[in-house]
Amino acid sequence: MSLTAPSVTILDDASKTQPLWPSYRQQVELPCARTAYVDSGGQGFPVVLVHGLMGYSFSWRKNIPALQRYFRVVGLDLAGCGHSGALNSGRYGVEAWSQQLEQFLDALGIAKAHLVGTSAGGAVTLAFAARCADRVERIALVAPVTPFSSRVRLLARIYSMTGMPVSVLRILVAQAPQFMPWVIRHRYYADAARITPETIPGYLQALGPETVPLLRQAIMDWKPSRVVPTLRQIKAPILLIWGDQDKIVPAGCVPQILKSLPNASALSMAGAGHLCYEELPEEFNAALINFLVRPPAIP
Repeated sequence: MSLTAPSVTILDDASKTQPLWPSYRQQVELPCARTAYVDSGGQGFPVVLVHGLMGYSFSWRKNIPALQRYFRVVGLDLAGCGHSGALNSGRYGVEAWSQQLEQFLDALGIAKAHLVGTSAGGAVTLAFAARCADRVERIALVAPVTPFSSRVRLLARIYSMTGMPVSVLRILVAQAPQFMPWVIRHRYYADAARITPETIPGYLQALGPETVPLLRQAIMDWKPSRVVPTLRQIKAPILLIWGDQDKIVPAGCVPQILKSLPNASALSMAGAGHLCYEELPEEFNAALINFLVRPPAIP
């Protein structure tokens, strides 16, 4: 099945109920949650895409068509996100989502894959790779959430101190149609002129009943101290990709990440923000494909 970006330009009242992304078409019941996904099919080596917080497999709409020329490309919607169901039990967070990823690969019969994770999905990818190292061939991390970002550590402390009041989160989610366009234009993209018409409607459509508990639990339960000791268990080659204008997870933490991940290298994308894979997809796709098809280094 070939996947292409949706040709959506307007989200009016009549079209709000029409899904803008096809992950609702394929779903699998896992022990942890009903999981929606897209799958290009084919015989190529699998590449599994793991989106970030407030995203879903829609986030990869500009990358899948290029990747599927070389690989079988699979993108899941993490539990509580996109078209997937709520967690059947437990709390949202990196650990629960990394277990979902393991169950998802089992269900699809994928023994080993390349993994591509962005932002919070990068943290999920690292957690899975540390626990299931033999199932990972190569890893690309796009501005991943890690303990090495001073901004991430500061926000974690603030959220922990305030307790992330549910009442505040409900107001923010309810007002998302008003403030999300500003956030995407001014925080997630370096150049708002690169935002394509389906972007904001697609992300707004993913908000639902699980958004508030998901945000609160995922942010409150993230413990940076748990991450660092596991990183040395990851043996797969890693490529860090960062937009040099990233305002969400600034690139200043890259040198520290490289020290903790000896198999990692880094690529900076000039003039790109946090969603560099959306903002400069041709440059991103070329770099990612080059990394994934590169012959392994000789020991």
